[in-house]
Amino acid sequence: MVKDSTGEPLIGASVMVKGTKTGTVTGIDGDFALDKVNKGDVLVISYLGYDAVEVKWNGQPLNVTMKSDAQALDELVVVGYGVQKKSSMTAAVATVSQKEIQKQVTSNVATALQGRAPGVEVLQKGGEAGGDVSILVRGAGSFGSTEPLYIVDGAVSNNGINSLNPNDIASIEILKDGSAAAIYGSRAANGVVLVTTKNGQSGRTSVEINGSWSYQTPSKQLDFMNASQWRDFANTVADNSPAYDRAPENVNPSNPNYSQDWQDLYYRNASMWNLSAAVSGGGENSTFSTSLGYTKQDGIIIQSDYEKYNARVNGTYKKGRFTINENLSLAHTSKVSPPSVRYIEIPTIPVYDAYGRFVSTPKELGYSTTNSDRINALAEIYAKDAYTKKTDITGSLGITVDLFKGLKYKLNLAASYLNTHGYTHTPQYASYWNEDGSADSRFSQPYTSLSESRDENFNYTIDNLLTYNGKVGGHNFDVLLGTSWMREFYRTMSISSGVHDLGAPTVTTYNGEGTVGSNELNSALLSFFGRINYNYMDRYLLSASIRSDESSKFAKSHRTGYFPSFSAGWNVHEEPFFKLPWVSKLKIRGSYGEMGANFIDPYSFVSLAYGPVPTILGNKRHFGYVTRLAQSDLSWEKAISSNFGVELGFLNNALTFTAEYFYRRNNDLLAPLESLPSSGQTIAINKGTSTYYNTASVENKGFEFTLGYRKNWADFTLDVQGNISFLRNNVIKLGEGVQPIRGELMSGKFNDRPTITKEGLPIGSFWGYKVVGLDDNGDFLFEGADGNPIAAKDASENDKRVIGNPNPDFTYGLNINLGYKNWDLTAFFQGSQGNDIFAAAKYMYYFCYDNNCLTDALNSWSPTNKNASLPIPKTDNYGGVNSLPSTFYVEDGSYLRLKNLQIGYTFDKKLLKKVGFIQSARIYAGVQNLFTITNYSLYDPEVSSNTLFNRGVDGLEAIAPSINARTYNLGFNITF
Repeated sequence: MVKDSTGEPLIGASVMVKGTKTGTVTGIDGDFALDKVNKGDVLVISYLGYDAVEVKWNGQPLNVTMKSDAQALDELVVVGYGVQKKSSMTAAVATVSQKEIQKQVTSNVATALQGRAPGVEVLQKGGEAGGDVSILVRGAGSFGSTEPLYIVDGAVSNNGINSLNPNDIASIEILKDGSAAAIYGSRAANGVVLVTTKNGQSGRTSVEINGSWSYQTPSKQLDFMNASQWRDFANTVADNSPAYDRAPENVNPSNPNYSQDWQDLYYRNASMWNLSAAVSGGGENSTFSTSLGYTKQDGIIIQSDYEKYNARVNGTYKKGRFTINENLSLAHTSKVSPPSVRYIEIPTIPVYDAYGRFVSTPKELGYSTTNSDRINALAEIYAKDAYTKKTDITGSLGITVDLFKGLKYKLNLAASYLNTHGYTHTPQYASYWNEDGSADSRFSQPYTSLSESRDENFNYTIDNLLTYNGKVGGHNFDVLLGTSWMREFYRTMSISSGVHDLGAPTVTTYNGEGTVGSNELNSALLSFFGRINYNYMDRYLLSASIRSDESSKFAKSHRTGYFPSFSAGWNVHEEPFFKLPWVSKLKIRGSYGEMGANFIDPYSFVSLAYGPVPTILGNKRHFGYVTRLAQSDLSWEKAISSNFGVELGFLNNALTFTAEYFYRRNNDLLAPLESLPSSGQTIAINKGTSTYYNTASVENKGFEFTLGYRKNWADFTLDVQGNISFLRNNVIKLGEGVQPIRGELMSGKFNDRPTITKEGLPIGSFWGYKVVGLDDNGDFLFEGADGNPIAAKDASENDKRVIGNPNPDFTYGLNINLGYKNWDLTAFFQGSQGNDIFAAAKYMYYFCYDNNCLTDALNSWSPTNKNASLPIPKTDNYGGVNSLPSTFYVEDGSYLRLKNLQIGYTFDKKLLKKVGFIQSARIYAGVQNLFTITNYSLYDPEVSSNTLFNRGVDGLEAIAPSINARTYNLGFNITF
């Protein structure tokens, strides 16, 4: 019989006779039987998540107890180009296990990382089916991409981890400091995420099926005015605005009992389905694991959905000195993004006409406060067919040769291919008609249009790795030498018909006049690297690595970069003098490393020109105008990282604690520099055509703490894991002549941007005026540069200041797992504290009087309500004055969320034994985003996946603010 350390039988453990192909797997009671076994034969017993055991058969029945990896200090952790014992690690690496990932029902595995790994922020825009997710490892340190490098089974992924099937994942490791990540050199400045997918186990073939159904509901609705409230408010606005009279429909309504909340038209309840099936197994010399997955998610925002198909085949084969392993995954996704502009129209205008068609409202009907036409956006939203489809293929093939004891050579071939197809087809439509039945041109698109694009990303890598593991007395060595050759290819093509008609609403192709664009980018990277890990008696730990990268993205004189790292650790508890019985672990470690970033397009060091103005580049005459001057001195962005950590274990590691201090400074950041007019260069900051220079520096520093407790009492189990991260982000310098970088435009009605990136401030700090009260006319008073109040209409750029910080003071997570007999309960809390939100959507909800406004606006300033905090409602607010970026928009974005609550039941093994063919079965029910404690006034405090210049901004221009979903789940896991 085979059982775990608690006495529970292990079902499906592999039992093989060493040196033969004879084997079996344990049954439902952990029992097994083998024929043709001789006395003295050695049985090799293995089980996923447990240390393998070798037992010599003495002719008597065997009782074998297996020790789980979670109980062993020497748990293996995946690191760059290999694995390492956790007890001998000196770097900062966070691990998220398969068990943690599978407890959360999601269409994107990245969301399962949120709050589970200290120092790792997951930013997402809630409510979107298959919505974008961004991962930040210890803060933003680059003005280009802030995403980490993603490695899936040894292959660099072109699509991150967005398309992975969560049920395929064995573990995710995040390399956070320089010692861990420097082995990846010029691509590791933002950290590295290593994903390992499941492999088969030797023994009987097993089939695993996982399924879930989810019901999603909008987690919150805002309180907009009803028709009666709106009429009174709109009349007040008109009375305060000399340029306009009261709208006739607000004085004598034609349908006084009609009132429409447009939120009900944009948001809905929606379902999500997840289903996956996996088959795995193997013999003495080979293993396999195959899986299929399907996800279908309807969004809580109308006209949005997400569909994903997954397939994966992993295998290993061993013969003599040779081991071959292959990993191949295929994913196809189709996403219909929700309409980003969702006007909350005034509640008095109709949605449909008498024929059930979407209808707009001309100004002559007398509904609009500013005598303007009101276009029903739903007409275009439902007419348009738009989607983005992606096909993602990632694979690797490894051939390992055991040269002699401890020395191995591995050839690893890896590739990743991503094809993206964007498609938008808008047939001719109308939402208002003249008396003769013809479409009113103000409310129609009289032609059918098409926009289509195709992008291809392909990379391949050839790695040659030589590894040596040796031991001399108490001295242990782990040596890696390697070379890597990588090629990247990117090509895109697009076409747009513009205003040219395709011919009919059903026509979906176009061959006429239009706008055509294309681009192609190729690059290469040649690398040499080495690493040595050393420990003495598992007490004294040393690690050092060096990598050289040569990239074609830079001019020849600046193509090569060197990235060293060094770390050391001391397992104090291994010392003979350490005599504290209640302290089972004490490790002190520190590290230093240098990493790079080459997040620029190829050819960025050469000039860029377009026609038809003649230009001379070098000694050749070209037709075009220069939009970017050559900058041959472009070089690597370089990140210098240091880390100091302490690990503690108490009561035989039932209670664990880890503390980390980290510091990372990113130097030579590529920043856009505005050229002089005499250069002839047309420059637009943040438009991608500026000349870039290595001038800027950004630092991130902070602390991370984790605390865990595990305990078993007979039928009861408890596992509590908590973490908290403190981080400070600061721009050290932008460089001489580099202007502060501004975020996106807040409104087309006035030229102002609510964020700024400049020296001495965090990236994307909120920038605007400080509101200090209201004047006698009901307008905002801002604090001037001299500290005295000034009227909003008199404010200038010099009166602006920092009004908020989108970065949190700290983020945290708490995961509680309880078990009683066959029942299990998981509660996962996650939160953020101290971050500000610039609620730009309040511009539309308080100052745009052609749309509906929040009921708070009813308490605006008036001659009879001079103690109000909101300014006087008048149409002048639409174009600035009171609506300029100010502290009025800045709110506390702190929140605590019950991210996941799940209860499950695992069926009794004796009951399953009666069925015969089922090894294990579990059912569960849960709720995600059950509640959120926050002071944020709009829909949800998780407002954006943007990590840089617009982080924490909710609803720029007419873009709708973020809304999240509360999700109810039912699911099952069955193994045959």
